[in-house]
Amino acid sequence: MSVPKRTEKSYHVAFDCGNSSFRTVLGIYDGESLKVEVIDQIPNDPVEVGGYLHWDIIRIFSGLKAGLKKAHARTGRIDTVGVTTWGIDFALLDEHDELVADPLCYRNTLGVEVLDGLDEQQRLFNWEHSGIQNHPMNSLYQLLGIRDKLPARYRAARSLLFIPDLLIFLFTGVKATERSIVSTSQLYNVMKDSYSDEILERYDISPGLLSPIVEHGKCVGVLTESLAQELGVNPCPFICTPSHDTASAVTALPSTEADQLFISSGTWSLVGAELTYPIISPSAADCRFANEAGVHDTTTLLKNSTGLYLLQEMKKYLKSSGLHLSWDEISEAAKSKGMDVPLIDPNHPEIFSTRDMFATLSRLTGSDDYEILLASCYVSLALCYQKTIEDLQQVTLKEFSEIYIIGGGCRDAYVNQLTADVTGRRVHTGPVEAASIGNLALQLTYQDPRLSLTDIREVVIRSTGQERDLYLPNRIDQDLLKRKLSEFAHVTHG
Repeated sequence: MSVPKRTEKSYHVAFDCGNSSFRTVLGIYDGESLKVEVIDQIPNDPVEVGGYLHWDIIRIFSGLKAGLKKAHARTGRIDTVGVTTWGIDFALLDEHDELVADPLCYRNTLGVEVLDGLDEQQRLFNWEHSGIQNHPMNSLYQLLGIRDKLPARYRAARSLLFIPDLLIFLFTGVKATERSIVSTSQLYNVMKDSYSDEILERYDISPGLLSPIVEHGKCVGVLTESLAQELGVNPCPFICTPSHDTASAVTALPSTEADQLFISSGTWSLVGAELTYPIISPSAADCRFANEAGVHDTTTLLKNSTGLYLLQEMKKYLKSSGLHLSWDEISEAAKSKGMDVPLIDPNHPEIFSTRDMFATLSRLTGSDDYEILLASCYVSLALCYQKTIEDLQQVTLKEFSEIYIIGGGCRDAYVNQLTADVTGRRVHTGPVEAASIGNLALQLTYQDPRLSLTDIREVVIRSTGQERDLYLPNRIDQDLLKRKLSEFAHVTHG
């Protein structure tokens, strides 16, 4: 089906909230393509209170309110709004629908003791009844950790809202969720496409805490009258979009072909493939792949890995030490050291919870040369991608000859080229604003439910042609590559 022509423009807003910033993004649709403009961007960092990292959700909400007002002033009308955020984290609301506390950040260690206390049979049970790999940051383990370590918060809770659901609730007064964000929690069974009754029962979690699941493209709620008056904005509908940023970014893959390999590159690197079915198999479990719900009825089979967080934290450290390097200077410093540098496991437990990335990387590599540490981050990420792709081919029984790198991380030309060189594959990059564009494009289906996923991606292709790029693999020393792959295997498996 071809996308129907429109006689007038429509105006759409995506709230795109990430670990490092939250943005208001305006999309203007003319019937053929989306013109995308970042209206506002505000830094986002967790705040430590009482020994735990929290998200300042009221600050985020206030920033998004200001962004919506600016977008409306730019266009005079907002037709729809969608919300996209990181996964896993959630807020607890009391009987009066008031926040029990600011949402906790996944980088806390609340879930560590919970997961450490489970035997292999219990872990297998959780995998088989969710399709999600066991990780201490999963909502399930965070919630059980709150019940154990912060019991007053747990006792007061009557509702659990994931971050995008909480924001929609604050704007509309409606409590609801959708399949992509809830699938990150390990409280959801991706095979049944519903909450996991087995997990809820085993861990004595009340189903009453959880919100109803809304279909993509449907209206969740409308901006409250009081907020519409406060902001001077029309009472615009908030649309159910893939609210997990990975699912939203994958919605914006610039390809209409099936079974594409992607790397959603940002603070985290999510390497996977979009499939029409989940894979719950021994090989998927052994390779630690997760089945997350994607747009409409798709599944994104992926592995979550630390991504550019390594470089973001190194950049902060260097700045605090008086060395103010641009991103181009960081990549050039790393490139100057080549590939033959000490390697790290990007997913080492120390990296997950460190407050001092330089010290952690120095300890893991045995070097205190910041250029070597930067090079180690780049090379280790590319090797991690190669290993994950090999595992993905084994699990899916599919061959992938091309890679689509989407999201903010695709602006880093060095990691793109290293990925092409190490994997020996063509690498397509862009769109940079993949999560926002996927969110905006899906909103179009509210006004025209006939639009298919293929139609949406054709809009994406027409809208992003100038920003996309192609990296071809260079010939590199194969003996060096084999040695580094062997070293990486040793670093990651001991």
